Order: sequence, then C-alpha cells, then structure tokens
Amino acid sequence: MMKKLTVIFIISLLAFQGFSQEVSESTRKKFSTVLDVFTDIYSNLPKGIETRTINQGMNFSGLYDYRFGKSNFSFAIGVGLGAHNFYSNAFAVTDSNGVSELKRIKTLYPGTDYKKNKISYTYFDIPFEFRLRTNDEFRAAVGFKVGWLIDSHTKYKGDDYLFETTDELGVKFRDVKNIETLRYGVTARVGWKFINLMGFFSLTDIFKKDKGPEVYPISVGISLMPF
Repeated sequence: MMKKLTVIFIISLLAFQGFSQEVSESTRKKFSTVLDVFTDIYSNLPKGIETRTINQGMNFSGLYDYRFGKSNFSFAIGVGLGAHNFYSNAFAVTDSNGVSELKRIKTLYPGTDYKKNKISYTYFDIPFEFRLRTNDEFRAAVGFKVGWLIDSHTKYKGDDYLFETTDELGVKFRDVKNIETLRYGVTARVGWKFINLMGFFSLTDIFKKDKGPEVYPISVGISLMPF
C-alpha cells in the first residue's frame, strides 16, 4: 500500500500540473496537495508488547481552500488516503469469543526468531482544517479527520512457525480481525512554505471497542505541500 500511495502521489502531481495550465491563478491557489511522511507512536501497549522505534506511515490528501475574505485565515476540506504500520513482537490472536489479543510471538512459538512482523492498515479519509498563511509563507493549521478502513493485513518474515521447517517463512494475511473500521482524530501542522511539521492524535484505538486492546496511535512527521 505504501508503494501504491507513492505512485498515486506522483500521478496526482503530474495531473494537477497539467490541470493548472488550464485554470486561473486564483483557482490554483485554492487547491493544495499534502504528502505526510511520519512515524506512529503507539501508547497504552499491553505488558510485554514492544514496537519498533520507527513505524513508518504515509498520508496523501488533496484539499480545497476557502479563504475568509482578504484575511490570512481559511478553511480547507478534501479527501485523502492514510497508510499506517504497527511493527511489534506480537501476533493479533482472536479467541473463541471473537476478541483479539496481542500475544508475543516467542510466547506462542518459543525459540522463533523473525526479521519483520507488522500489522498494516489503510483508511480513506475526509480531512478538514482551519489554516493560517502569512505573507512571508508561514503556515499553521489545526483540524480533524475521519476515515473508513479500506485495507488491513499482516506481514511476517522469519522462522517457519507454521510448518516447522528450517526454511525462512514469508507470509501475508489479509483482513485483520477487529481492526477499527471508523477512525477519527485531531490534526495539526506548522511550518514555512512547502515544508511543515505535522501531527495526528487518534481518538480511536487500532482495534474496535471491546474487541481488542486499547492501543492508540500518535503520528508525528513531516508534511510536504508543493501546491
């Protein structure tokens, strides 16, 4: 999904450049594309569950800007895609009651070593924000976004715990059980010209309420706004 988002971003930039040649300067200034490259920090992890220092993710969005008169303030709304990764030392295991739990790999399969283990999840987002943009290109924005789950999967690479061979195992399973289908949270951005610092504080867990551990992601990274 990360590669797909990168391709979408490049194609969108090229398409917008072609489109911008056909519209007025005032219309171009009302539309902005945003690429966020970030790491997710996961809070409230169950005891014994650890994550990587960097859990890389990516957002891509396009927003239309409504300026408040001739002031430096505006309101923007649009659509986007957000891809997140949860690298950990655990599998999400579902019990007989349909509730997911994070269990350490080495507890489930003693002696198992691995190179990669993650849960990936992607949302279709509707972001909106209030913006400040000064004459010297200082930018700041606070907002909110709500998203619908469009993809989830796990990816593992390491010792063969399935067939207990000496070969290295690489597997991918789609549709992770109990991943939250509707997420929402607060966004913020501050910077100068096209480079900004960004943050997203999720108000929902990774897993559905009462269907999994209450683990909250906080995204921190860099926003690129070429338009």
